Amino acid sequence: MGANLVNLNVNPCKMCMPMGAVNALCGIKSCMSILHGSQGCATYMRRHMATHYNEPVDIASSSLTEEGTVFGGEANLIKGLHNLIELYHPEVIGVGTTCLAETIGEDVGGIIERFYEQNPAVDVKILNIVTPGYGGTQNEGWFATLRAIVEQVEQDRTPHGGVNIVTPMISPADTRWLKRLLTDMGLEYTLLPDISENLDGATEKHYNKLKCEGTSLAQIATMAGARLTIEFSKFTDAHTSPAEYLCEHYGVAYEKLPLPVGIRAMDRLMEVLKGAGGVMTRELEKERGRYLDAMVDSHKYCARARAAIYGEPDFVTAVVRLCAENGVLPALVATGSVTGKLKVLFADELEACREFAFGGETVILDDCDFSVIERHCREQGVNLLIGSSDGRRIAHKMNIPLIRCAFPIHDHVGGQRVRMLGFEGSLNLLDQSANAMLSQVETSFRTELHQQFFVPSPWEAARHSGPAPEPIASEGERRVGSA
Repeated sequence: MGANLVNLNVNPCKMCMPMGAVNALCGIKSCMSILHGSQGCATYMRRHMATHYNEPVDIASSSLTEEGTVFGGEANLIKGLHNLIELYHPEVIGVGTTCLAETIGEDVGGIIERFYEQNPAVDVKILNIVTPGYGGTQNEGWFATLRAIVEQVEQDRTPHGGVNIVTPMISPADTRWLKRLLTDMGLEYTLLPDISENLDGATEKHYNKLKCEGTSLAQIATMAGARLTIEFSKFTDAHTSPAEYLCEHYGVAYEKLPLPVGIRAMDRLMEVLKGAGGVMTRELEKERGRYLDAMVDSHKYCARARAAIYGEPDFVTAVVRLCAENGVLPALVATGSVTGKLKVLFADELEACREFAFGGETVILDDCDFSVIERHCREQGVNLLIGSSDGRRIAHKMNIPLIRCAFPIHDHVGGQRVRMLGFEGSLNLLDQSANAMLSQVETSFRTELHQQFFVPSPWEAARHSGPAPEPIASEGERRVGSA
């Protein structure tokens, strides 16, 4: 054809790095976010977050225009910082970059330094967070933010015996569960970040413009003195991992664990927490027993499921492990991130799946698009979707159930209350999977049986295939006709 043809993502299975950054900053006490870029970026983030969490979300913008793009946006950013401090009185400001700021090469770190020089009386911690929209997904933006926080907050090396907990993007409800677990096991901890209240708050008579809960700067400053860092991610590296930074610079030991979803991941977490001084409670033992009982109860229904799991890498890893240990075949695993780790991590899981699914195959995709996901769903005979509400169009077209348990959820309320961590959260996800299969059977088995076993009469077949044949005359009718 003589044309240069390129692959095009029509509907990418991801959101940009600044989205992850502003979500993570909502877990820092008395913090405000400002995006250095056009107004549309901040508007897009606010809309997604407000709809998912059903909470008011304020995100400032430096409002770069054509002039700022050509001559630089320093004046806009400095003015924006002044306005933020005057209106909100924050203790922390996170400055995230966008595609536009990174493309024109803005020196945000230098701008922040000049702001402090011009305003020596300002007592606000301003964080420089590099999050070009084209640099990765919200997952990369989330961890880039956490790494920048740990690097730029001055650390206190005094040992205190506590535990650092670093999470990927989980729900406020899951964050509350994690805090209860650590408290019940008798552990001192610093959770980074803590979105449990700021993105799922209570109704109060007085409205606070500034989010007053979350992890404080004082708590973050103690992370260098912890005995251990637990980072719930298998996809961070030496450049993005807060745990590896604390280990390299302050000697804090670390464990990288999968999200505690399913029996094996929870058992591994319990083992690590007990090694750090935690105590297994009787209630946790009961929860584990109930989950095991539910696994036995639901396996015969889950065996019908061929699931498509999509979302951020740590999320899909956790769900694939839960599916594999409960007889659900992960027929399709897709993420918008670019990573080569999925096939390696899933090697043992998928080998076990092939045994119980009698050779069923799994397609693993990264840097993925929802149009590609839909095509593979049809080819793989998928009958269950697990991920964000962005898969709802596929679910509608293919008439299959969608379990919504990842950010964003826009077509249902309660995204901030979704539970999938721990024994109870895993049980919730398992019940939904089993019930989705039961619902399919209950609503389709009569039609399937009719199509499989009902044999239509010649009259019925002719009526559906074309004009009805001429009726066959009886012997008496033929004699009358001839007369």
